[in-house]
Amino acid sequence: MTQINWQAGERHTLIGMNTFDEKTLKPLRVALTAREAELVGEITAAREADIAAANAIGVATTDVNDFKDQASSQERAALQDAEVQRDRNELADVRAALARLNVGTYGICIDCAKTIDLPRLTAISAAARCMACQTQLEARAV
Repeated sequence: MTQINWQAGERHTLIGMNTFDEKTLKPLRVALTAREAELVGEITAAREADIAAANAIGVATTDVNDFKDQASSQERAALQDAEVQRDRNELADVRAALARLNVGTYGICIDCAKTIDLPRLTAISAAARCMACQTQLEARAV
């Protein structure tokens, strides 16, 4: 049995390390790596769009702007900021999953240390919790 420190001093005993073989893990690793690259690209593109928009504002100061245009522009910017933050959060989850893959704890719930079902990992390759623990987490959040 292996002891692993999880969060804030909590300790869980693992019955066994990851029970998935490399043949099972390879497509999951490929999916995680591809999603990481996609998210980095989206975040970079959003940052470049923000810079371009800021530069365009300096050039287009002579355009007539009314309150509706300003409100619409602010709404678009807030939506883009939320999308970028969502992408950053997902990127952190994907990188954490890749780290778990590298140390051999991928597929083990970070809360209860039970094996996460393969269909769940196939659907959500960055899943850190088994379905029961994820359900409890979401219930507490509501």
